[in-house]
Amino acid sequence: MVKKKVEEEIVEQISNVNINDLLSKNIYDYGIDILEDRVLADFRDGFKPAQRRILWTARDLKAYPDSKTVKSARITGDCMGKYHPHSSAYGSLVNLVNSDYPVLQGQGNFGDINNGPAAERYTEARISEIGMKCLECMPVADLVPNYGGDLMEPVVIPSRFPNFFVNDCAGIAVGLKCDIPAHNLEEIVEAFKMIIKKGPAATVNDLLKYIKGPDYAYGGKLLSTTAEIAELYKNGEGSLKYECEYTLVPEGNKWLLTITGYCPNFAPESFINKMLEFVKTGDIVYVNDCANKSEKVKLEVLIKNKDFFESKIHKLLIKTCNYRFYAIQRNKSTTLDKDVQVDILVPNMLELMTSWIEWRKEIETKMTKRELELTIDKEYRLKTKESAVQNLSVIKDALEDNNPVNYIVTNLPYLKTLHTTNSKLAKELAEYLMDQKLTSIRKLDLNKLQKELVECQKKTASLNADLADISKVVLRELDKLKVFYKARTLKV
Repeated sequence: MVKKKVEEEIVEQISNVNINDLLSKNIYDYGIDILEDRVLADFRDGFKPAQRRILWTARDLKAYPDSKTVKSARITGDCMGKYHPHSSAYGSLVNLVNSDYPVLQGQGNFGDINNGPAAERYTEARISEIGMKCLECMPVADLVPNYGGDLMEPVVIPSRFPNFFVNDCAGIAVGLKCDIPAHNLEEIVEAFKMIIKKGPAATVNDLLKYIKGPDYAYGGKLLSTTAEIAELYKNGEGSLKYECEYTLVPEGNKWLLTITGYCPNFAPESFINKMLEFVKTGDIVYVNDCANKSEKVKLEVLIKNKDFFESKIHKLLIKTCNYRFYAIQRNKSTTLDKDVQVDILVPNMLELMTSWIEWRKEIETKMTKRELELTIDKEYRLKTKESAVQNLSVIKDALEDNNPVNYIVTNLPYLKTLHTTNSKLAKELAEYLMDQKLTSIRKLDLNKLQKELVECQKKTASLNADLADISKVVLRELDKLKVFYKARTLKV
């Protein structure tokens, strides 16, 4: 009887649920979940969650540039087991290896524009030198528990490398699509410098003095005008038109088309298949992919008639790309129900770059303060050692006292003075001194100690100067990216 009554109550509760409200809530929750944990990159480190976790796992495995490469299956397996339970993130690993500025260095067949990569059991990877630039500020990163609660992972990686702006990013979520093109690192860095120097006075037109438009590893030409490029960066969405690089020269009574640069959205395999159809109809003689290690793009088509090129083939070499500059901003949550709070951003290029600079200032401030604390702590220890070397008799007497730490605090000149302003620190330094062997203190070179102390004081002064003008630190770190510069490949 009781069981029947409970069943009737459950049926009544189910029947009172509005199916539209239920579906709306579930779809919304699902959409937010995939935004937060799968689809969109955070503009600060430029990584989607799976990519961030792959890099984090490679760091766990100590797969650094100077170490051996690690089997990709080991990286993706550890990543799935520790941080990313949704599936194997091998696609993300391949993407990180094949990016224009790769944060992972691959070994083995990671595919190309025509072919997919080998299986993860056949390839290996490790963090690249650029990838190490992403990890330099990890000591000040915000960490949250992984899905199992037994390990910690970063909310975002406090990267000094502007990954979001130089490597392309695309993703499709519920009711939202993101597509951001790749850019040339040197152009992006110079634009960042301009924004830092000009501040709020910087405009999109100022940006275009440095950023000529998107870049693309396989070349091509940008056909859109400066005004059209400006509209994309002003609105955060828009279209740009591209064309493959090619030459068309007479070859006897025929014409030889040689493609030397693929533009964005151009699919060589589809183009070759179309040309093979024209071979069957007799309009072209042959199509041949002549690409090799020295020329990664070289595609030849022998055409019988120039008019056929203009009417049928030329339009296949022109492509249009649609872009949307959506991004997310992940922050450590202040509430107990979630670890991460995610905001969806719909900004233009200037707003994104300005926000990135402000974030870098915050990170560099934290890093400088941390280094300053370590330097000041080292300075205290050096002064304590200096005083100990100059007053060895105090250390000897302390060893015979019932309370050696207190004896040193009240009798060693440096700690005696320090005790009047900071008794806790003086006691800690006395304990540090007591942990040293008397013979090791005797062997200390006073001149060397004093030189080291002077250098330490200079560094303290330099770090304080950095804190007073943190923009200079951001500029300095941007300048260090010069070693990764390479020439623009997409012509404008």
